[in-house]
Amino acid sequence: MLLSTLGVSIWLTDRFLIRFVYNNIEQPLEILSEGVHQIRDGNLDYRILYDGKDEFAPVCDDFNEMAFRLKQSVTLTQQHEQSRRELMAGISHDLKTPLTSIQAYVEGLLDGVAKTPEMQRRYLLTVKNKAEDIDRMVKQIFLFSKMELDDYPYSPVILRLDGEIEELVHSVRDEYREKGLQIETSLAYASVRADPELLRRVLVNIMENSLKYKTKPLGTLCITLETAEKICRLTLSDDGPGVPETARERLFDAFYRGDPARRDPNRGSGLGLSIAENAVRRMGGTIRAEASEEGGLAVIIELPKAEVQHAENSDR
Repeated sequence: MLLSTLGVSIWLTDRFLIRFVYNNIEQPLEILSEGVHQIRDGNLDYRILYDGKDEFAPVCDDFNEMAFRLKQSVTLTQQHEQSRRELMAGISHDLKTPLTSIQAYVEGLLDGVAKTPEMQRRYLLTVKNKAEDIDRMVKQIFLFSKMELDDYPYSPVILRLDGEIEELVHSVRDEYREKGLQIETSLAYASVRADPELLRRVLVNIMENSLKYKTKPLGTLCITLETAEKICRLTLSDDGPGVPETARERLFDAFYRGDPARRDPNRGSGLGLSIAENAVRRMGGTIRAEASEEGGLAVIIELPKAEVQHAENSDR
């Protein structure tokens, strides 16, 4: 009788241990193993559903967090690869166009198509202009690459933002008006910590953008500077054709232009606003594009306001 009772007790204990091991160890391991297989097979959206409150719960949570971060990493890598392809395609296209023109005009000179001195001069001027286009493009690409590698010199100082803008506009206002763009300013007093050279490059890139895309014989670009408690808001607003809302998000992408066919390379390399975005970010600010009240494009830059006591001691 005792032996029978002992045998039954051992059997029951064995059954209990088997069920315990299966429910608390083997079953969670199978769930975890299935998750690993799903990730291995490329299903990065797979998540473990485990409602237990034991030691496996945090393991499953960590697995789901790992899967989430892995998907983010893969998505970011794919985006970078797509951007690299677009960058290479943009460089190839934008360099090929002026090079083709140079080749055609040089061949025309060699073949004697340009027979008069006036025509020869016109051909040579065209070759010179196209070569200058390539030079500007290469400089933009070089600057963009240096910025992407964080290898561009940055020397911030405390400066009067309104004074820097007024000085720049004063030096280029007549030149831009001759080209068909009138620049108007309304500037409040403001001091920021920024690199003067980078700041001017940002402003010139945006002004050049308004000049290239204007549709009126005499377009207008309004530059306004306002201050809030901690920021300075700089708005460059033109009366050009504007940009559709769906395209504004990509305006600051490298080599992006609203014309998907890229039919007009004379309107720039598509790097100007990307360089501006990088520079503004380096200065601790933000940049965005909106529709202007005149129906054109408004580029809005916000920079941290410099401390007043530092600004007063600055030489600028």
